[in-house]
Amino acid sequence: MITTDDLGYFNTQFNELGLTPIELASRLKTWGDHRSYDAIIRSIQRMLSGDTGVSGEIKVIVNMLTYLQHLEDEQNTALQWIQMPSGSYTGKAGDFMLTLTPQSKGRWLISIVHQPSGYSHPWPSWQNDLDSAKRKALFCLGDARRHIFEWQRDERLRST
Repeated sequence: MITTDDLGYFNTQFNELGLTPIELASRLKTWGDHRSYDAIIRSIQRMLSGDTGVSGEIKVIVNMLTYLQHLEDEQNTALQWIQMPSGSYTGKAGDFMLTLTPQSKGRWLISIVHQPSGYSHPWPSWQNDLDSAKRKALFCLGDARRHIFEWQRDERLRST
């Protein structure tokens, strides 16, 4: 079992992100990791438990994701969550509408829609409480903005 400062720091950052090993594996796969989902998830779980060392690459990725999450938090400090009669909460961040919808057993579903294009960002896993849902929504908002940016960039490149 590995018990190093790296492990404690990695676990702290990973928990702060609120990602599951599956969510991190999906990101790694999207960013070009050639391994199978099972291998990626197993690797993340082994690092989290201390069964293996935390790789330099995963340190960089988790550091980058933590930074991006803090950046989103700072950019959206003025975001107002409005409770709707249905019990859901909505907030507007630039061109995006964020909706948090209560589900069974106190869980929350997150929806992020880019209003001009109608793009609906893939829904993250349900969150166990409202505060976690708000935090995850802001984290996913950064992803949605990057997807729109990449789509607009590709459209510009195609039209030239």
